[in-house]
Amino acid sequence: MDKESLGKLLLSVSYLEGDFVLRSGRRSRYYLDKYLFETDPRVLKGIVEHMAAMIRQQSGSVGGYQRLGAPELGAVALGAGLSLELGLPLLIVRKQAKDYGTAKAMEGAFLPGERVAVVEDIVTSGGAALTAVEALRVAGLEAGDLFCVVDREEGGRESAAAAGVNLHPLFTATELGIKA
Repeated sequence: MDKESLGKLLLSVSYLEGDFVLRSGRRSRYYLDKYLFETDPRVLKGIVEHMAAMIRQQSGSVGGYQRLGAPELGAVALGAGLSLELGLPLLIVRKQAKDYGTAKAMEGAFLPGERVAVVEDIVTSGGAALTAVEALRVAGLEAGDLFCVVDREEGGRESAAAAGVNLHPLFTATELGIKA
């Protein structure tokens, strides 16, 4: 499926209008329901194919990634699909360390110094993704690239840059024809 067709399909299954409060606390007249597009196999397959190509292209230009990192819960399906497509192990980054069992903040094996491509569904301010980046860095991993399905163009790119992270969106709200 070409990128333009994928964008139209993504919107057809997940674009909602109304009055929504986003994770960032901001209000919005529209909402892209990531659970609707990440649980639809047609859309998820197209997203994974296109994002895998982006990651391969970026990886080749700067030395490769050893792992993918995905913040829980929203980006886990995306991360799993990309892990299968790219053959890269996945780290699931928890919102907070669990308070039982191994008490880990991340699930999955890794070695300090490995390079991780962080994947996220929707970026507004970048909060959840940048929290995951920080957790990866604290664990001794390199996390300088963030790949997302949609950049809402509401400050996420600037927040990522301030944290030393390059944001690579598959789509921007503008590309999808969404007017804030």
